[in-house]
Amino acid sequence: MQKALRWLAIAVLTLIPIAVVAYLGSNTNQNDFVEYWSAGKLFVARANPYSGPMILAIEKSRGFAPSDPLIMLNPPWIMPLVAPLGLLPAFGALLLWIGACAGCIAASVVLLELPVKNRGLAFLFAPVLGSFLMEQSSPFLLLGLSLFLRFQRSRPFLAGASLLLMAMKPHLFLVFWVALAGDCLYRRRFRIVAGFCASLICVSGLVTLVVPRIWQDYLDVVRTSSLDRNAYPTLPSVLRAAINVNLVWIALVPSCLAVVWGAVYYWRRRQEWDWRREGMPVLLVTVLTSPYSWISDQVVLLPPVASAMSGSPRRFSMEILIIVNFAALVWLNVSFRSMVWLPLALTLWFTYATFKGERGVSGETVARGT
Repeated sequence: MQKALRWLAIAVLTLIPIAVVAYLGSNTNQNDFVEYWSAGKLFVARANPYSGPMILAIEKSRGFAPSDPLIMLNPPWIMPLVAPLGLLPAFGALLLWIGACAGCIAASVVLLELPVKNRGLAFLFAPVLGSFLMEQSSPFLLLGLSLFLRFQRSRPFLAGASLLLMAMKPHLFLVFWVALAGDCLYRRRFRIVAGFCASLICVSGLVTLVVPRIWQDYLDVVRTSSLDRNAYPTLPSVLRAAINVNLVWIALVPSCLAVVWGAVYYWRRRQEWDWRREGMPVLLVTVLTSPYSWISDQVVLLPPVASAMSGSPRRFSMEILIIVNFAALVWLNVSFRSMVWLPLALTLWFTYATFKGERGVSGETVARGT
């Protein structure tokens, strides 16, 4: 029975990427991949990768229907990731992109040291499948986080350098940055800071050499973007809509409160702080209170889910997680743009699963990486 289930899992994990690629092949222009591909095209041509008219022209050449361009709003240090896409035609670039994202998930599973019996669940985690459906860059965030958790003790410089992947969406990790800054200062872990600064300077210098005005172009597109006027499937966005949709600052209140909580949370646990244990609630809170995120960004919740899943002392915790994930998978097929409830559900599940066992539930998954 175990061998049969193992081969079934292998077959499912093999067929899912093939089905996703086949499905997305005719929808190359409908999801976020088109913005990465267009930016890559312009970057390798040493043009402005944030230029709305030029991006729209490239997207229209692929049958992009909307009249407004889909512009990538990630900072310029993402360019080394999207540049290879610009060297390929759209479908070939899509295959490369999906393969790279799948590689990030697989590498993260290994880095987090998930037990073999749980590795198939990682690929069936709703945010993971959501990132493939949206053709998002979020798996790279998970890879950066997994590298940090794996090497933050044994190779702090490498762990710091891996933070550059998480910095592709820095707003998603506000509480994490606060706790990390406090930990580096309190424990004098300056090699992590040095690794991050070195990678940031090197990549920033490289993209500036290719496109000298790229930083000004990025600031211009951020200033003129509609980020503050859009609605997002997040609890802060729901709070803003419930009170007054015209008051942008309302959506920032949960993040500000979470930052204060993160500082207090770290300070109270500073002496025994372990990122593979105390850092897990930080990730849950920072995603839960993020004013701007999608279900694909919730792939970074895989480490806390894996941590609690591996050693939970609570009855039915695994069954509850399966039910929550199954509901998310069903909801994903209905509308991934309304997945407001999933971060809250996972946070409540994590609290239940680790209750009365917080010191001992880091498990073999995340806890063993040194």
